[in-house]
Amino acid sequence: MAIDSISSSYNPAAVSMLQQSLTTGRQINSAADNPSGQAMVTTYTSQINQQDYATRNANDGISLLQTADGVSESVGSQLQRLNELALQAQNGTYNPSQRNILNLEFQQGLQSINQFIGQASFNGTNLLDGSTQNIDIAMGNTSSSLTMPNFSTSGLGLDGLNINSATGASSALESISAALETYTAGRAQFGAQQNGLSSAIDNLSSQSINVQATRSQINDTDYARSIAEVSRQQILDQAGLAMQAQRNQDKSQVLQLLQ
Repeated sequence: MAIDSISSSYNPAAVSMLQQSLTTGRQINSAADNPSGQAMVTTYTSQINQQDYATRNANDGISLLQTADGVSESVGSQLQRLNELALQAQNGTYNPSQRNILNLEFQQGLQSINQFIGQASFNGTNLLDGSTQNIDIAMGNTSSSLTMPNFSTSGLGLDGLNINSATGASSALESISAALETYTAGRAQFGAQQNGLSSAIDNLSSQSINVQATRSQINDTDYARSIAEVSRQQILDQAGLAMQAQRNQDKSQVLQLLQ
């Protein structure tokens, strides 16, 4: 191979770019390296960031639902106790004094439900008192709306109940039965909404992995190819220098003969 051919094959600028690529782990280190590729990498990076934040928002939504569901469990236990007291107070063997004692616990149970509801907050937003009916979870180009039930005594239709008499106990029992149905439906909705957000997270994760793989093909350094190319360029450089030195030596020998 002629010296000029070797010299033209050796590309110092390409070697510099390859060495920078090996150092940074990226094929594109400036827009000049690959203008169209840089534009695509920017688009993909924006999409990945959007998916990451959407996943974070969905996880926050799951945490919110778990908070609401945890408090709801206490409400459910109290409703079961109120149901037992109402059944007990229906019994004709109790005298007024005994019914009053039962009613005191019954009223305290109603207050406890509202106390539990007051504790059901997430980042300052009350979840179960009826003040927040829908919470939107932003997930990129779409959103998921979480429906929050009203589990206060007012929302469950339990305000004003008492079990001082068998008649009052019977009426309370009907209201508690309806409240339990509302409560059960609300908790089932929590579970369904959590499952929906979990599915959305799985989908976002899959999309993000695919986009990251595509971005990686454009932007990430192919170490095997880059190292091989740097080695090739170095060999060309060394060969060129060696042949140039040999040519200079030959010229020197010719000059000596002429002298």
